[in-house]
Amino acid sequence: MVTENDIVIRSLKYCRDLAKSHYENFPVGSILVPKNKRDLVYSIYAFARSADDIADNPEYLQEEKLEKLNSLNEMLVSGNLNPDSFGFSKFLPALFYTIDKGKIPLTYLTDLLSAFKQDSVKNRYDTFEELTDYSSRSANPVGRIVLTIFGYDESRDMNLFSYSDRICTALQLTNFWQDVSVDLTLNRVYIPSTEMKKFGYSYDDLFAGRENNNFIRMIGSLIHQTEDIFKSGAPILNEVKGRLRLELKATYLGGNYILDLIRSIDYRVLKNRVTLNNAGKFKIACKTLLPGL
Repeated sequence: MVTENDIVIRSLKYCRDLAKSHYENFPVGSILVPKNKRDLVYSIYAFARSADDIADNPEYLQEEKLEKLNSLNEMLVSGNLNPDSFGFSKFLPALFYTIDKGKIPLTYLTDLLSAFKQDSVKNRYDTFEELTDYSSRSANPVGRIVLTIFGYDESRDMNLFSYSDRICTALQLTNFWQDVSVDLTLNRVYIPSTEMKKFGYSYDDLFAGRENNNFIRMIGSLIHQTEDIFKSGAPILNEVKGRLRLELKATYLGGNYILDLIRSIDYRVLKNRVTLNNAGKFKIACKTLLPGL
């Protein structure tokens, strides 16, 4: 007879395997996270990864994406696994376990889902502020969840959560500039139209793959703005201790390393997608263990 505990254990394993099988720029439940918290991080990753895959799937119509994401939202809020016609029961038992054990506010998870729904219906952005609003739901909740899992409280530790938000926003923006060419295949453009106008660049130029001087200056400006946001969140590294500090430092360094790689190719991200290779990971690991940034 399969018990509820068996279902949770099986679901935790599914989340663990999923997290370990996917490439990411930044550590997901790395060895820097204490073992008793690692499965909690994996379950959050599996939830976000699964929802993101729905929003990114070109085979789904917009209505199908919203149907699936709304169904996941309803199951999440109700705590009910049935009926599940989309396979969410693979990770939801682990997620419910994580919400309970980690005392995670449900709003963090529903905010994530709202961002994935937005990705299903919106593919152009006018201003940098629109991007940071999106990031406040697509990325910031992840940092808040990690802080909560480690015992920090939003009402008590407001400064930490604010610093975390800035780093997570910068990480999301970094992913945008890294994935410009990938997003174009999905007819998605995260470069704000106001930035394009400022530098004399157009959507026609973008879809034609023109990496002219205007494009290089534009991406360089976006990289600079992203670096400033990273720096504004850096004080968190002096406020948290132990393994969490190392995990956050590695994440911070990983994001900045990607920006450095983009700079090293002269911002030509349309024809080159930079990635974090093993040599880069080794450099980040070494810097993580050294004092300072």
